[in-house]
Amino acid sequence: MADDQREAWPRRDNPWTITNTRKVHSNEWFEVEQNAVVRPDGSHGSYEVVRIRVLGVGILPIDAHGFVHMIGQWRLPLGRYSWEMPEGGAEAGETPLACAKRELKEETGLSAATWREVLTLDLSTSLTDEQAIIFIATDLEAGKPRPDDTEVLAHRHVHFVDVLTAVLDGSVREAMTVSAVLCAQHLATTGVLPAGVAHAMLHRPSRAKA
Repeated sequence: MADDQREAWPRRDNPWTITNTRKVHSNEWFEVEQNAVVRPDGSHGSYEVVRIRVLGVGILPIDAHGFVHMIGQWRLPLGRYSWEMPEGGAEAGETPLACAKRELKEETGLSAATWREVLTLDLSTSLTDEQAIIFIATDLEAGKPRPDDTEVLAHRHVHFVDVLTAVLDGSVREAMTVSAVLCAQHLATTGVLPAGVAHAMLHRPSRAKA
């Protein structure tokens, strides 16, 4: 981070003191730790933290006509259906980009010639240390999806303007997808994305695809 950015977003000293930590649950995906703490006001208490073992990776695939590939699935913790961009978790020793390519292929069958890493996110700062990296994938080539046996996925091909509308009206709520779509809009309108891709994203065809 540049010096001027540090000045604009200053960091403060840690006002918390951890006096003891113990694991209360652990599995292949995460562990839960219980921390005995001294709070900023000097009082003593307990603070539980979920430590995530994998790095989240999300991919916003945008084709030459400005259409985005979206994945739908039932999310058990939410108790409802969710439309999201392709996502997954980086396996041990796997780079974020390698994970992104694998997850895109598995969930949609697509491969992409051009990849842009656009965001790094802290997903839930009061509960967990979970992080995610977001890519925009363009210059897409179709293929056959290979979802995991435990996944029941739907696949939609939706124009970017309609995905953006769904984000803004709350129809699409998943945090990584919302962040990626808003970032992509910013990159398209500020000239960071190639002109042809940006124009296709921001101008829906008169007869949209299903």
